[in-house]
Amino acid sequence: MRSELIAQLNAWHEEDEFQQIVDRIKEVPTPLIDDELAVHLGRALNNLERYKEALKWFMKIDEKERNNPLWHFRVGYAYYYLDRNEEAVKEFEIAHSMDPEDEDILTMLEWSRNEAAASPAAGDEDEESDS
Repeated sequence: MRSELIAQLNAWHEEDEFQQIVDRIKEVPTPLIDDELAVHLGRALNNLERYKEALKWFMKIDEKERNNPLWHFRVGYAYYYLDRNEEAVKEFEIAHSMDPEDEDILTMLEWSRNEAAASPAAGDEDEESDS
């Protein structure tokens, strides 16, 4: 049954049926949502532009499972779209150090760095230091 559920979640992901994934996983009692289901749920929520909720699920994942570039990419992606660019840069840098050949990581890292540099907060800090 477990393998069938994972296969169905993967199929829905391939079909861009992200709400189906969310609905199905949310049928599982929260204490029974393990790291694998939390990853599927967080990924689907990111794809549905529900970034804060996605982050909550990614942060529930065991520390050991976080030690991969894809976890850091997904967390950085959520931070980026929440305009939390400094945090996004940090996560994409970690992902890049783990997988330096991944073009998606490099693209998101560049975008995050550009957004962080252009943010009003960064400009305000510069102005304060000039005074």
